[in-house]
Amino acid sequence: MKNQQNKATKFFNKVTSHYKTILAFSLLFMVGVALFIPTMTKDTSYDAFLPKDDPILVFRNQTKETFGLKDPMVIAIVNENGIFNKKSLELVHELSERLKTVPGIDPDQITSLATENNIVGTYDGLAVEPFYEIDDLTDEKAKEVAAAIDDFDLYKGNLVSYDRTTTLIVAEMLDSYDKKQHEVYKSLMALLDEYTARTEQFYLAGEGAVSGYLIKYIDEDAMKTNPFAALVISIILIFAYRRVRGVVLPNIMVLAAVGIALGAMAAFGVDFFVITNGLPVVLIAIAVADGIHILGEYYEIAAKHPAYSQKELVVNTMVQMWRPITITSITTIAGFLAIAASSYMPPMTYFGIFGALGVGVALVYALFMIPSAMMFLKPQMSRAYKPNQEIDWFGKIMERTGKFVLKNPRTIVVVAVLIIGFGINGASKLIINEDRIKNFQSEEPIVLADALINSKTDGTSYLDVLVETPESEDLFAPENLRKIEALQNYAETLPHVKGSTSIVDFIKKMNQSLNENKKEAYSIPDDKDLIAQYFLLYSASGDPTDFDNYVDYDYRLANIRLKMDTSEYLHEKPVVDQTNAYIDAHFNTSTIKATTTGKVTVDAYWINRLGYNHFLGAGLALLVVLIFAAFSFRSVWAGILTIIPVSISVLFIYTVMGLLDIWLAIGTSMFAAIAIGIGVDFAVHTVDRLKYLLNEKALPIKQAYQEFYKSAGRALLFNFLALALGFSVLMTSSVPPLSQFGFLVAVAVSVSFIGSLTLLPALIYLIRPKFLNITK
Repeated sequence: MKNQQNKATKFFNKVTSHYKTILAFSLLFMVGVALFIPTMTKDTSYDAFLPKDDPILVFRNQTKETFGLKDPMVIAIVNENGIFNKKSLELVHELSERLKTVPGIDPDQITSLATENNIVGTYDGLAVEPFYEIDDLTDEKAKEVAAAIDDFDLYKGNLVSYDRTTTLIVAEMLDSYDKKQHEVYKSLMALLDEYTARTEQFYLAGEGAVSGYLIKYIDEDAMKTNPFAALVISIILIFAYRRVRGVVLPNIMVLAAVGIALGAMAAFGVDFFVITNGLPVVLIAIAVADGIHILGEYYEIAAKHPAYSQKELVVNTMVQMWRPITITSITTIAGFLAIAASSYMPPMTYFGIFGALGVGVALVYALFMIPSAMMFLKPQMSRAYKPNQEIDWFGKIMERTGKFVLKNPRTIVVVAVLIIGFGINGASKLIINEDRIKNFQSEEPIVLADALINSKTDGTSYLDVLVETPESEDLFAPENLRKIEALQNYAETLPHVKGSTSIVDFIKKMNQSLNENKKEAYSIPDDKDLIAQYFLLYSASGDPTDFDNYVDYDYRLANIRLKMDTSEYLHEKPVVDQTNAYIDAHFNTSTIKATTTGKVTVDAYWINRLGYNHFLGAGLALLVVLIFAAFSFRSVWAGILTIIPVSISVLFIYTVMGLLDIWLAIGTSMFAAIAIGIGVDFAVHTVDRLKYLLNEKALPIKQAYQEFYKSAGRALLFNFLALALGFSVLMTSSVPPLSQFGFLVAVAVSVSFIGSLTLLPALIYLIRPKFLNITK
């Protein structure tokens, strides 16, 4: 041990001898990397949660490309007195035309009552004509449009609500605006704001709108939570040390950790995802911890040795603190890397990687930048640390905690066992669920719009089914079309599936129109050639590209689109599973097959992995922490004791999640690995300091506990406050998953702190492990 201290002394003597160079390089490197941050791009799409080469995503993208499918902006126009009147239909036409001029909107991919065609039988064949011409529009004509829609099942619930109060305008975006949805959303909202004086109400939703609104949402959220977290940390530092340097130096570490982590993300072309919004606050709370312990040790030594020079104070401080802060930093890095290693989803992988980088940067700056910066300053004592070793009331609180532990060790252990029991029960009842609209507060315009469209129409979530046949024009075969029709009929019996569309709906409408519009003629003809003839007749007066979203050019591939009124995983997955079961049992043959795809299928696929990733990440984090702690303290018992408090904290959170009905979702699924990586810091510092007091100073156990609680215990208290309150800042986030994540980690950190300063010392007192030299 002495040899190790001699090496550390030599090392930090060198650091403090080159303090000017080290500090200059530290600041320049921090600023240089942080300059990349403005170049960072944002990706709020749910596609981001799968690797680009994932077969499910690749297949979905191929299907979208084949049929020209995109994630649209959907405008709902609501008139409670009915949408089929001259003024409302004029408004639909005006907005449809104005949308063509909005940057980012594809002018050829706007769908509304003003752009769609009716199919009418004539003496010569089929007439494909608009539902209305704006120049001929009257209130009487509006009634004719209503009658035509009533007679065209394809558009009921799809384009117009069943109660006739709502109609949709669906606008698809250009591919070049794939990551600029927020710009398009902002332009559309500005456009709709011009019509606030109208009697109609306007709502903007759809997948494109959700992505666009989310970018605006997280930007505003970051502007609030990040400065608030920095303010909270600074206030804690003021209370802890009551000196300017005690506030400034840890905050420089925070700036370095956050700036370099985010700057590196931007430099390597990694997108800023929804969950990345929580990373700065997480790093702010974590990075300050090393500074708290270093400054606490510095002021304690200064109080005990007022004659020391600044270099002696700094070197002695770093000799005492380099080992525990290195161990705690590595265990925290292990927590982040466990997320990266266990997750299949790029946003969570990158959260883990760059979170680990930020913690690593904080460690390097703690070991090099802080001692170098302190060399520019004169020796200074803190009013929180008195030369006569009198402790302030924070220290007295911790001293009383120590006395309580020594008096009640068995009671503490019993309470811990009860928490473990409740936690295991809670873990078995975790609910894996996700709903993208839950990223917003319930009163947000996007949430209200989504709810209205889902209640008035067939819904905003799409489950696509790709139908494949071997040869061109195989889709003209009546038996194939009837299979598609049967699949649609079955799917519409499933919960939350409110409608479906396919090429079959057009064929049945054409057949009806050519048979005097008889209701019984709304069916699939028995003749393949006749069906082919219908498409030829349609092309004579209509645009053949009208069918591009439903069938390919060769009539070999078809797309069935099922529409759902929810995007909640617990509702989506059963629909996907039951649709796949039907396809396997009743649809697929050697001549035709179907495969589910689309947003709902992709969601069901990746969300299903959350539970596995969560428990794998937590298990990896615990294993790495156990191995590293055992290695660092040269004792398996030390490793086991170190992970007990964090293990209990995670189990306790499972109980909390069950009681508060909190889902295991995107944001909350990361809490365990991070809570383990962070929460173990308290146990590491506890074991390290008790080992020093018992083994090196050979103090009796009760005296060692008294020394530990009033010195290291006080520093751990402020470390805990910084972490708990730092993560609690996320509870003020406007993004509910981040708010829940902050709450869960704050509670887990609290339980870890309490366990490390009560249960862990109680176990050591009762067990008397051999790696500690315990005397009475």
